[in-house]
Amino acid sequence: MRPNFERFRTRPGSTARWNLQRGLVFAFLLGIGVLARGETFAWSPEKPTLDRWFYPFNFEPGVRRVAPTYGSFDYRFDMRDAQFLLGWDTGTAIPTNAGPSKYLIQSARILLTSILPPLPNRAFVYDPTPDHYLSYLTNQPGYRPDDDPGRPVELFGVGYRGGFDAETFLEGSPYGAIGPITSTNVSIRTRNAYAAAYDTNGVLVDVANNIGHLQTNWNEAAFPVHPWAIGTTTAVPPGGEVPNDAKIEFAVDLTDPQVLGYLQSGLHEGRLRLMVSSLSPANQSTAGGTGAGGGGAYPWWSTKENLLYDPPRLELSVTVVTESDTDGDQLPDDWERFWFGNLTETGPGDPDADGASNEQEFEAGTSPKDSRSVFRLSSSGRDPDGKLVLEFPFAASRRYVVEQSADLTTWSVLAGRLTFPDVGLCRWMAESASSLTGAFFVRVRAN
Repeated sequence: MRPNFERFRTRPGSTARWNLQRGLVFAFLLGIGVLARGETFAWSPEKPTLDRWFYPFNFEPGVRRVAPTYGSFDYRFDMRDAQFLLGWDTGTAIPTNAGPSKYLIQSARILLTSILPPLPNRAFVYDPTPDHYLSYLTNQPGYRPDDDPGRPVELFGVGYRGGFDAETFLEGSPYGAIGPITSTNVSIRTRNAYAAAYDTNGVLVDVANNIGHLQTNWNEAAFPVHPWAIGTTTAVPPGGEVPNDAKIEFAVDLTDPQVLGYLQSGLHEGRLRLMVSSLSPANQSTAGGTGAGGGGAYPWWSTKENLLYDPPRLELSVTVVTESDTDGDQLPDDWERFWFGNLTETGPGDPDADGASNEQEFEAGTSPKDSRSVFRLSSSGRDPDGKLVLEFPFAASRRYVVEQSADLTTWSVLAGRLTFPDVGLCRWMAESASSLTGAFFVRVRAN
């Protein structure tokens, strides 16, 4: 099924328009791609395809039975020093190459098993809430105390350097450059796979030093990051020490379109890769007093090689959408069942009364059951230099382009830049003020 742009533009209620200054008219137009075999999957493999304690001095990559995660406040290392790489190859259970937007994910969670560490280390303190990035013991301006005990354990995506990607980086692949222990840079931003989150440009960036990193030969300012999940447990109340064999759950935040898009792309390619990180401080201290060590109260995780404790586990519920439309209502059956559990809805229907039909919600990647989830202009205006600025909510695995026209017939792409200033919000800014003068029409297309 391919949308007819002219039909969408003229059918009542199918096009959102805004009359703005200088005669601007905005229209949101939509498109879809090729579909693949559809089915709903509830998948939970016994263990990951790969897992690895990602630490500079792990000389047994891929075979260790435990994977502690902690932060280092020794400024020769990344602040997020010891990380835990997890990977699942999904292609044997879930069809690949359907197109990222065709993977509708109901839920995605990771379960890890916590192990009590050997002495002199001790159990870590459970903290299920995010901590402000300036609350860590750094020498950054603006330091603010943490307002609750413990430090959260966080889940992120995975970025790569050194020519690697999700397909080529394996358990035994090289960590990256490691300097001598006596150097001022043993391992800062050198690992070939790293905990990553999206920045405001929509790019996956290394978050190893987001709490700030200042030393003579390295300077990186603190910056906030949005964790994709925070570990939670029912084994102990917040502020308590996590017991042996406790199950820690990471429910991935599917309300964030960038996080959801990352998972969808992973399923499309047949590889999901995630990284666990915590900033509970390790028990080292830094010469000169520029950093702060801890008492060794940080998480230890069971790996898939551990025979005494459960391995990391993925629990995934996903529907792959096909073109099958047995009731001929312009809605794929798989999409209808995912959202409504039946085939009683129709393309023109609008159950959430947000002004967008079910068919339009399908095309836009928005929720037909939430009136707040709709493809609609949030704001428009000019910046101090006269450049046109548009803001609108965006959906996972969609691409957006802004076009202009003088007659609503001939359209040309407007040069501009997309940024993502907040979760779920897209901002487009024209390249120059001179590109838009007089009376004209502008439309935003999603596909």
